[in-house]
Amino acid sequence: MIFVTAMPFQAQKSLILTAYPLSAPFERAVRDAVGQGTQTVTVAQLRSQGLTGLLRQLWSMRGDPIVLPIEEENSSALLPVLKLLAACTRSRSICVVHPDLRRETVSRWQIALDALRLASASFSCLWSAYRARRELSALLTQPREGSGSFTANSAVLYLKTNLWFGIKAGGSVGHIAGVVNGLERLGHPVTFASAEPPVMIDDGVKFLAVQPPTAFGLPYELNNYRFQEGFLRTLEADPTLASAKLIYQRLSAANYLGVVLSRRHRLPLVVEYNGSEVWVAKHWGRGMKFQKLAEMAEEAMLLHAHLVVTISDVLRDELIERGVEPARIVCYPNCIDPAVFTSARFSLAELQALRARYGISMDSTVLAFIGTFGQWHGAEMLAQAIAHLYVEERQWLKDHKVHFLLVGDGLKMPQVRTIIETAGAGVVCTLTGLVPQEQAALHLAAADILVSPHVPNSDGTRFFGSPTKLFEYMAMKKGIVASKLDQIGEVLSPGLDVSDLPASPPGSEHLELAVLYEPGNLEGLIRGIRFLVERKDWQSHLGSNARQRALDKYTWQHHVQAILDGLEGAGKH
Repeated sequence: MIFVTAMPFQAQKSLILTAYPLSAPFERAVRDAVGQGTQTVTVAQLRSQGLTGLLRQLWSMRGDPIVLPIEEENSSALLPVLKLLAACTRSRSICVVHPDLRRETVSRWQIALDALRLASASFSCLWSAYRARRELSALLTQPREGSGSFTANSAVLYLKTNLWFGIKAGGSVGHIAGVVNGLERLGHPVTFASAEPPVMIDDGVKFLAVQPPTAFGLPYELNNYRFQEGFLRTLEADPTLASAKLIYQRLSAANYLGVVLSRRHRLPLVVEYNGSEVWVAKHWGRGMKFQKLAEMAEEAMLLHAHLVVTISDVLRDELIERGVEPARIVCYPNCIDPAVFTSARFSLAELQALRARYGISMDSTVLAFIGTFGQWHGAEMLAQAIAHLYVEERQWLKDHKVHFLLVGDGLKMPQVRTIIETAGAGVVCTLTGLVPQEQAALHLAAADILVSPHVPNSDGTRFFGSPTKLFEYMAMKKGIVASKLDQIGEVLSPGLDVSDLPASPPGSEHLELAVLYEPGNLEGLIRGIRFLVERKDWQSHLGSNARQRALDKYTWQHHVQAILDGLEGAGKH
């Protein structure tokens, strides 16, 4: 049975189990409802220990209740899996918290029915994967077909095929909004098709809602093939497809919908390639059970795309190695909307209010980091720098009223939190949790210095990213401390090297954009932080230079225009 209750829990010890990090406001509301002493654990954190470690961790959990929050209704497809995980704990009760904070206390008997739903969904996923393998085997033997022309004011169908429930912030969100808005503002009507509502996308863009699976199966990756089939049915039944002159798809794991639509309706296909999802799963996750099938889907997308858009020279080289002709590739870094990312948007009262929310005084020197705390974001390195400064140079921090603001959440957050708490540095550091993408610019505007501590890939492979936060930092007109890691160092060139920092004030002849240090060098990061904290003249000068560079080269209009130019060029080959 399910019992719906309207009164808040008074539990003193509870545990929140969630598929993805929750936004900070929703997590606070859930914590208020379930009581103090609450700990949050994500499925990704549990899976990082392997199956045996996952089961051991679940059995050790005694939180009462185990709380399963669903921040948006689409995420309810994940509930059967979350309930089964919760049933493996030693908690006496399990509670689902809905987006409106309505709560359902769920019995373990009821979860047995969810197990049947999971089994049914898993069988359906296997059947969809079988059909996909047959279709992909044929597609990989067929040549790329010609397509209709794409001209000024032609309509675009943008496909967001990721099953990313609950992700409302981060570089991917900003990139999607940037490209969609950029196309619309350059005169191309856009229909945005997705299972999730758009974030920061202009009102003029049409949203076509796609129904996600009502229950997920296992292995998780196979849900993508079943989702693709439902996505295709939705599009074929909607009149939008008849007016589209271009298909644009952001490459996602185990999905090749753009190829199917492009060939069926003879439309040009643009594929956005931000790196191999198969590679990411293998090197930064637990890998895929059906890796070969996912590789086939990626190969089909790259083979049949009329244009492949990527964000770094490293990825461009990778595409060429994978057989994509240079004439079909456009390479342009991530960018920003200069009207969104500007400190001029915010009044002094708004900045004061944000600092007050986190207990930070207006005379503090605030150093901010924003991100999803991923493998290469370097958040744990920044935490080590904070810990070192607090333990070794506490008086310096006090004299300069330094405070660190770390915005976001993700896989590395437990490590970051442990480093800071072990050093006792929480008094000079605020961890905000995940904030909605709409609030990212306000948090950056409230800071004085912005930090980009990215680290190399642990396996020695080249860093292939183009961090959206880097361009957001530049646009905010703030002093930046950054590791000169591949594209980061190129974009922020010329920069001040921490090994040769100036003693004199900046002049008009100084064109530097940021303070740079060797990736992974903790001492260099600390030196860069100390310099910008002490040198407000260089803070201002570097910030002004960086914003001007962003306006000159790194707006989404630049990015989208490069895509349109590339599409025109590819059509001549």
